[in-house]
Amino acid sequence: MRISKFRTWLGLLIACGAPGVLRADSLLLTDHARLTGTVRSINEAGVVELATALSPEPVLLKAGAVEKVEFSTPASPPAAAGTLIELANGDLLPATIESLDDKNLNVLTADAGGLRISRAALKSLQVGVRAQKVVYRGPKNSGEWGVYADHSKIWQFANDALTANGPAQSARDFAAPPQFVLKFTLKWQSNPMFKIYFADPLTPEAELVDRYFLQYGSAGLEIKRESSKGKRYQTVIQLPRSPDQFPANEIAVEIRVDRKTSRLHLLLNGEPEGAGVDPAGDAPQGNGVVITSSAPAGPVQEIRGIEVLELDNPGTRHRSEERGDAKTDSLISRDEDRWGGRLIGIQKGQEGAVFSFKSDFQEDPLELPEADVSTVFFAKPAQTDAPAPVHQFALRLRGEGSLRVSSCAFSADDVTAVHPLLGQLKIRRAGVTGLERLNSKPEVKSKE
Repeated sequence: MRISKFRTWLGLLIACGAPGVLRADSLLLTDHARLTGTVRSINEAGVVELATALSPEPVLLKAGAVEKVEFSTPASPPAAAGTLIELANGDLLPATIESLDDKNLNVLTADAGGLRISRAALKSLQVGVRAQKVVYRGPKNSGEWGVYADHSKIWQFANDALTANGPAQSARDFAAPPQFVLKFTLKWQSNPMFKIYFADPLTPEAELVDRYFLQYGSAGLEIKRESSKGKRYQTVIQLPRSPDQFPANEIAVEIRVDRKTSRLHLLLNGEPEGAGVDPAGDAPQGNGVVITSSAPAGPVQEIRGIEVLELDNPGTRHRSEERGDAKTDSLISRDEDRWGGRLIGIQKGQEGAVFSFKSDFQEDPLELPEADVSTVFFAKPAQTDAPAPVHQFALRLRGEGSLRVSSCAFSADDVTAVHPLLGQLKIRRAGVTGLERLNSKPEVKSKE
């Protein structure tokens, strides 16, 4: 079937829901339409090949038509990987460490088997990883965000997102732990006019409250502390990131809140962007989240992918902190001790892996059991002038993994892809939870 027949088959597939397909993969298209079928392959031009019982031949969905694929996978959780490996390009791979020498890291993965990774391809190791407890993941409907009574102004639910055409406000209460992560993706048509309150006691009748809020508009992004005593508003993190620096009019936000230490960390599109300490001292203890749009009627604003997670502290926090001198390896222990120098090797011991680290201030290397290690940062290699490869898609793996690829092929049991740092991979299809199309243009960061 030729790509020119895409619109005809698209209408038929949506109307019929593609019943009887061999596998219930779910595809989200750029116009928010949904298809079901069996994804067969994605070529380097971005064309998605979809098998469906409605056609004897595969349906070819043109490049750029597919935004996201959610694969049908077994409900069984992955085996505990123990370590989350961050590669030099920012990709994440959950694995169990076998050994490390001067050239390579040898690991065992649950779904791709054993891998040998060049030391030059490594950015960090987050050791002792455990699955984050999910407090909330949605939205699933507008009713679950209906805390406030004026239903004429609440956000509306459509296509797995909350949308607002004009001023809107909705809220939800969570059993949030003292240390939590708040994630969401903002999307706008004109200028963003968002305000997201968190750690909120949800007392709208009270004039003065203790809470945090993130606001994003034409002037940039800011996280502020609102207090019931003393100075009412104080800045915690401020970024002059104007909307034109995000060509897709979309941004993924992650806020890590440690109320025990009164610290906040901000990540945008998976990259650390700033950290701050609550200027009021004690952190607010509320558990509510309030989402507000102050945009006028006409341009639609959208928030999707809302998650509240338990914060794995200190491991997750260490990964977002400044790593120190990029010319040397750095190691952070579970007890907050920090060393700079060289990670000589990792070997199997009687009770797990043993890390050998040569500190700049000691003659003999430190021998640390895996249980005592939190995070390792590897020395950054010298910059090269070669342009970074362009990858259109990110494979989402079980256990927080994410790998960028330019093309991949799917069989009933496996996914075959070529990764720029790991080479050719064969991953069990059950270990791939989704696939997302990446922005074709890189984001432009402000110059400091």
